[in-house]
Amino acid sequence: MPDRAFGRRAVLEGAAIGGIGSLLGAGDVAGGIERRTRRTTASALERHTPAASEVSVVPGSTLLFELEAPVGFDPGDVEWGGDGETGGGGTPLATDYEYAAGVPATFRTFDSPGTHRVTAMYGANESTAWTVHVDPDGARPPEIDLRSEPGDGERVGVDDPVTFTAESSARDGTLEYLVWVEGQNMTVPDVTDLEGETDSATLVREPPGWTSAGYPTSAIAVSETGVLSDAASVDGPEIRPPLAVRIVETNDPVLAGERLEVVAEVENVGDTMMIGDPTQELEFVVGEDPEVVDARTVAVDWPETERVSFAFETYPVDHDDRFPVRVVGADDADERTVEVVARDDSDSRAGVDVTIVRTNAPVRAGEPLEVVAEVANAGTERVSREVTLVVGHDPETVDSTTVALEAGERETVRLGYRTYPAAQTTEFPVVVDAGDGSDERSVRVWGTAD
Repeated sequence: MPDRAFGRRAVLEGAAIGGIGSLLGAGDVAGGIERRTRRTTASALERHTPAASEVSVVPGSTLLFELEAPVGFDPGDVEWGGDGETGGGGTPLATDYEYAAGVPATFRTFDSPGTHRVTAMYGANESTAWTVHVDPDGARPPEIDLRSEPGDGERVGVDDPVTFTAESSARDGTLEYLVWVEGQNMTVPDVTDLEGETDSATLVREPPGWTSAGYPTSAIAVSETGVLSDAASVDGPEIRPPLAVRIVETNDPVLAGERLEVVAEVENVGDTMMIGDPTQELEFVVGEDPEVVDARTVAVDWPETERVSFAFETYPVDHDDRFPVRVVGADDADERTVEVVARDDSDSRAGVDVTIVRTNAPVRAGEPLEVVAEVANAGTERVSREVTLVVGHDPETVDSTTVALEAGERETVRLGYRTYPAAQTTEFPVVVDAGDGSDERSVRVWGTAD
């Protein structure tokens, strides 16, 4: 039997990948298989598949005819003749199979009942032949079932392996080979020996190769009589286009308790032929004990780049702190160390002044009370503050807003709420509070009974 150590040669790689990039091209079948070692004969051609000179098959059968390799054989050297239609539904090109297997071969389909002949000639003097009887009682094609792991509907990255498993059974006789066919260029990446009446074989793509472009993988079982099964095909999992992640901007150092903002650049570094959904969720992770504090979903088509912003409120620590922040995707991540500065009321770098400018008091109970205040950044750095309106002798927060001020900048804010429809006239304090700055004023609300 010929040595079945098969592999994709350089010429097949060139034919298969064309101008397509590395993500889709010559991704190796796992294990680094090599082209089959050629067998040589003394003089005459020797039949290998089928080994017998006569076979009987059912109408519509496609057969593989294969010879032992002659001395000095190159694909295409053997001239094939006789009956039958060349090729057949789902079968690979004979030349491609010859390259993959390293032996002379052809495929013929026989639809009409009767006796047929297939011939092979090498040079001027060496020849051999098979007689094919096509009869309803002849040998039937094998059956095959093909699946992938991960399977249809699942999603994997461009570097994740995909394993294809074929389960074959011979309905007549025994099994001989399992021919794998990739759907991108209909070439043969591997041929696996089979034994007995039932057998299984696997093909591992690492990286996924043609599957990345949405092309299926097919498998064809061959019996000892050379009869081919129907081609079984499976798409395999969806391949996730890879996104490269790079942190390009942060607003640190920030004062403890302020909002830390991070901007990341996300680039689709897949390939023009990749057809997978480019949607991914990116997580914003902070701290030595990683904590996910924010997340964004992006959909970046090839070859585009998109900027994504993340943020979280830092903790009001009483000492300066440095810690890592990371933006993490399914295929890539980037990290940067940021600084949070402890708040110091005497520190001239930060602090805001709050002044209540006016109110619309007095108002009738049940009517809106409005307070207008001016918030000024008295420090030397940009600040972000939540400004709240607190009312009553039993303080209650009734409204809030957020301001972001550059050094020396000031902003007017309007806060308010609808007063309670109390019967009695009341007077109470209102406070506009920005954390490290506030202002207070007393207001009067006329009761409904007055």
